[in-house]
Amino acid sequence: MPGPLRRKGRGRGIGKYLRCGPRRFKRNGDNMSKTYSAILAGLVRGLAAPMSRWPRYATLARLGNAVTPRVPLDTPMGTMTLYTPGKDALYFARNAFTREPETLEWIDGFAKDEVFWDIGASVGPYTVYAGMRGIPTVAFEPNPFSFYCLARNVAENGVGEVVQAHCLGLSDQDGRGRFYMPSFEAGTSGSSLYDSGLSRLGFAKAEIAVDAFALRADALVETYGFPAPNHIKIDVDSIEPQILKGAMGVLKSGQVKSVLIEIAPDDAEIPALLAEAGFSEARRGVQRENTDVNVIFTRRT
Repeated sequence: MPGPLRRKGRGRGIGKYLRCGPRRFKRNGDNMSKTYSAILAGLVRGLAAPMSRWPRYATLARLGNAVTPRVPLDTPMGTMTLYTPGKDALYFARNAFTREPETLEWIDGFAKDEVFWDIGASVGPYTVYAGMRGIPTVAFEPNPFSFYCLARNVAENGVGEVVQAHCLGLSDQDGRGRFYMPSFEAGTSGSSLYDSGLSRLGFAKAEIAVDAFALRADALVETYGFPAPNHIKIDVDSIEPQILKGAMGVLKSGQVKSVLIEIAPDDAEIPALLAEAGFSEARRGVQRENTDVNVIFTRRT
């Protein structure tokens, strides 16, 4: 089995923050980061102040792109880099692989000719990982800020030949709706199609909204010619049941072998919908306090 993914390089000065627990990291590491970033931002603005208006803006824009971290991660297939323009996107580089080993092991089990759908791909860590394994992958992410990072990570890791990325939502109906977001950050949690309350996750009402299109998975395959999936990952923040209802034709076709979905521990609706489509629970990921859990469902034989 492939070894675990690791970040490349560990600076000594920051090591105590990287090794500490989440609460201490939040208290120490985040405070230090905020202070240093404010000091550096002020210094850069001060250095650029003597420049005339448009050259100053151009310099700051180029500098912003140049200093945005591309975090290198060791994988069994080589080095993956994740473009991380903010702290929410950085979460995926720091935690996505170590906190969800079951997801990597699941993807490692795909055959090279099997199609993977990543619904709610965010900034794309699992999309890129599957692409680096040569798995034909279709990624969906309706958050425009996250999608920018997703598209960039696909391109910068050279997996565009096997990965299709779409700024599109999935649901149980085809059409236009409102997509709500709690911030402008790429990779943020708490975004939702159609629902600004986000009550399932306990977040405050999202104030940022854009128009978005959503389609049924069945329509994507039957009407628009998308490759039918063999494996589906669903990681969204509130409309998992609607996505499954819009995919019943695909799920019942016999082509889908497994579904990995993040659900609340006491959720009964999602397992019932998957049971209706012929799936049963095969594996449950690590349950952490007050969090949803990854559950892998496989087709009953």
